[in-house]
Amino acid sequence: MKNNDLFIEFKKHLAELTHEGATFKVALSGGLDSVVLLHLFSRLFNTLVSAHHVHHGLSENADSWATFCQELGSQLQIECVVSNVILDKQSRTSLEALAREKRYAALKDGLTENCYLVTAHHQDDQLETVLLALKRGAGLTGLQGIVALQQLDTGYLIRPLLNFSREQLERYAQLFKLRWIEDESNQDESFDRNFIRQSITPLLKARWPSITKTVARSASHCQSQQKLIDEITDSDFQHCLLTAQIFKIDLLKGLSETRRNNVLRCWFKEAGLNYPSTKQLVAIWENVGLAQLDAEPQLLLQGVTICRYRGALYLVDKDTLVKDPCHFFWQGQPIVELASGKVRLKIEVVDNKVKSDHHVEICFRGQLADNLKCQPIGRDKSRSIKKLMHEYHVPPWLRDNVPFIIIDGVLVEAVGLFRCQTAFSHLLDISII
Repeated sequence: MKNNDLFIEFKKHLAELTHEGATFKVALSGGLDSVVLLHLFSRLFNTLVSAHHVHHGLSENADSWATFCQELGSQLQIECVVSNVILDKQSRTSLEALAREKRYAALKDGLTENCYLVTAHHQDDQLETVLLALKRGAGLTGLQGIVALQQLDTGYLIRPLLNFSREQLERYAQLFKLRWIEDESNQDESFDRNFIRQSITPLLKARWPSITKTVARSASHCQSQQKLIDEITDSDFQHCLLTAQIFKIDLLKGLSETRRNNVLRCWFKEAGLNYPSTKQLVAIWENVGLAQLDAEPQLLLQGVTICRYRGALYLVDKDTLVKDPCHFFWQGQPIVELASGKVRLKIEVVDNKVKSDHHVEICFRGQLADNLKCQPIGRDKSRSIKKLMHEYHVPPWLRDNVPFIIIDGVLVEAVGLFRCQTAFSHLLDISII
């Protein structure tokens, strides 16, 4: 590929990855790859592009690297922002992983909906990533390697150089007489990626000159297969889901072990948790999902509890459960927050006399009299609160989260469950939000 062809292919690939009206933030380390990337952008446009350099302070040359990046941005008429991050070197996380985490957090800061964070990963990086995944014994997800387009919480992350080898980028830099910095830590083979780059990749290329292309093609195949699996998993997930974070066990039983495990992994991902290990998946299913019908087993993982109740699996975050509730005396507020915001109520007044003529109190089960009974509308007789909680199928761990409305000392409503047959039942319309 000729160097002008590289620019043409870059333009084409960028158009395939982005939407109209996009803005771009280029991650600029000052190394060869990111310098070439920024130069390519400068040939397209510079008003929609900014550069962002993250100063880790790990090298004695870090200050000069930041200065280099700012000067390069000035030469190319592209604004360059420098962010300083502090690394906790006492962390149990590897310094390499910690630096990467902090770097991406800084780079993603300030992204807008149609803004693209752009990194300079190329085919050689893809080769290294796949080899590292093989070393770890990764499955299909890991063997996807680096993806070209990734949606973030806000904006996107793209890698438009994945189709190019490092040799192509070097030739481009030489053609345009570009300067770049060399990070001395890249020579430290105690880091696995550097070991592969310095000692393994040259041997592979000497034996198989097209190895970066073929591995990139394999990664692309894995990405396609993973996309298909994700589509199947999403369909299975929606099929088995009763409500948010609750699964019907009988529907999960109808899936193969592989599909069921993928649904459980998706369950954790949707809750913002790490994927459970294979051993943990077995424990979730055999110890909780397949427990006896009258059992109420619980399994604690990653700070949440997997519970079973009435043929369903629940993912329970203990931080959402009400602790040490207190009485609340309503003064006419349309929105009421209880238990430090864990329970929020919307209260609409049906009869305005309720504000002036009645005393309204909101409390939780633990504050009710032990022998308290009530008769829900449509029921034939009064029952205890404990019995009603069971009849309305409220899981044991959520029973303390149910707010009760008391007007002039009379129990009127268990919000979200039932209203009692009283003269006060029509005064307020209350819902959980």
